[in-house]
Amino acid sequence: MNENWYTLAIAVLYEKPCTIEQAFELYNKGNVVKKSPKSRSKEDIEDILKLRKSLSLQEIADIYCLSKSTVCRIIRKFKQKKSCYNSSITKHLS
Repeated sequence: MNENWYTLAIAVLYEKPCTIEQAFELYNKGNVVKKSPKSRSKEDIEDILKLRKSLSLQEIADIYCLSKSTVCRIIRKFKQKKSCYNSSITKHLS
């Protein structure tokens, strides 16, 4: 039971914003293991795009524990894929 309280304290007091999963990892291993970049779920990307209408890149980055440039890259790649998809549909319909 105390482990949960310690983990909550880590999540709240850690110098960088971290998720509860990262706080458990810090509690158990003493550090956060950097994982290879994973693709974001479609829901995450949609949420990021919705949040972008009202929040800055830095605020979104803090929510997702990412860098500002990573959030910008995610948005840019999504827009590129969307434009490529739209142009291919237009070509097929013509």
